[in-house]
Amino acid sequence: MAAGGVWGRSLGAGLVHKAICAVPALFCLAFCLVAVPLQMILPSLPLTPAKPDLPAMLIAYAAFRLPLIPSFGLAAAVGFWRDLLTAGHIGPCLVAFTLTSILVFLLRQGLFLHSPWVFPGIAALATFVILAIAHAIGLLEHRQWAWSATSWSGFVIASLLTAVVSLPTGWLFDWSWGLLLPRTSVQKEDDLLEIELL
Repeated sequence: MAAGGVWGRSLGAGLVHKAICAVPALFCLAFCLVAVPLQMILPSLPLTPAKPDLPAMLIAYAAFRLPLIPSFGLAAAVGFWRDLLTAGHIGPCLVAFTLTSILVFLLRQGLFLHSPWVFPGIAALATFVILAIAHAIGLLEHRQWAWSATSWSGFVIASLLTAVVSLPTGWLFDWSWGLLLPRTSVQKEDDLLEIELL
């Protein structure tokens, strides 16, 4: 009976620990639900229709810091939410966000990228990939195969603007979540989830 009590306490402690480690993903989800409509009303630059992509930056941060399953689920939810709020079929943003989340996660694991100084480049890459995939899917839906230089320049400018915005945002998220969770517990939970995925 004592062994059952110890097992029950360890199971409860493990569930509480996993629930606490899921808090960053929930914060990212809340921020993304607000960022998608905010992105729609965010003004563009005067000379170009480009603007920083806030949901892409948050998805890049989630894939940069969180394990695969929470970041993948978050990307799918945000892509679906963005498709719901924009005109057109459901699918382009959903596919773009989820593929980009997997790409950022694989880059992080393959190149051992963990420094916050790398995050602006990751956010710029994620923004470019999301915009390019969504645009390519839109072209396929309308059976148009021509890519214009305006689209490419808009993607590049939006990526650069996202990189500029992501530098203070990444530091702020790291600092605030560092107050919420001990760094060692987050890293240990990340390693455990990655081992479970293998």
